[in-house]
Amino acid sequence: MKLVITHSYEESAALCAEMMNGVFREKPEALMGLATGSTPVPVYEKMVEAHKAGRVDYSRARSINLDEYIGLAGSDPNSYLYFMRTNLFDHVGISPERVWIPDGTKPVEGELARLNDYLDSHEMEIQLLSAGTNGHIGFNEPGDVFYDKYHAVELTEETRRSNSRLFNHIDEVPKAAITMGIGGIMRAKKIAFLATGDEKLRAMKAILEEGNITPRVQGTVLKLHRDCTIFLDHALARQITPDRGVEVIYK
Repeated sequence: MKLVITHSYEESAALCAEMMNGVFREKPEALMGLATGSTPVPVYEKMVEAHKAGRVDYSRARSINLDEYIGLAGSDPNSYLYFMRTNLFDHVGISPERVWIPDGTKPVEGELARLNDYLDSHEMEIQLLSAGTNGHIGFNEPGDVFYDKYHAVELTEETRRSNSRLFNHIDEVPKAAITMGIGGIMRAKKIAFLATGDEKLRAMKAILEEGNITPRVQGTVLKLHRDCTIFLDHALARQITPDRGVEVIYK
């Protein structure tokens, strides 16, 4: 695991985006795993900027998303398909047939089979990640096991409260979602991980500091990944004492 410490969140996002860009310069039709939420938005902005400037071509890229709310149609402004279209896909010409994301309106078991079949038969070059305040990655909430496959999950109240900032009221936040399992995430050749803010400190200490790998903090499994790079700004990183096995790089 590598920890890249930057002067600012904006610099972290730019470096994270450049890691994504580098993959697609070498392999324009690569499959990338994508995340949603406010944290990766600046990364997508930089990716769009690079595409429009001709520094990288994302139009042939394929994507698979970590998760989607159960019950929300892709046309709903709070759905993750809508989020991805407005923040990335529509700006870089990624066509719908190259996008794999759970459909929150279809029978759950069918969607799980569809996504699992695709992920099992395709190699993911890079996965973009962040963590929730409780250390979840994707919507893999604290629990007793690490799930391998896409699965349905009930969202914790902590997660729903955190995500309610994107809705008019917490009552509008769905209580369940489909998410990629830890096994799927860990199959990615590379992981580019971005976090910022004191609310993420507890999760990042568990992931980066000496300690057990536990499904109670799902992100701790990243300690085992073969090529995971975490980008943190100095304000967050200075409160963390990385484990001796973490390679620390200052930018």
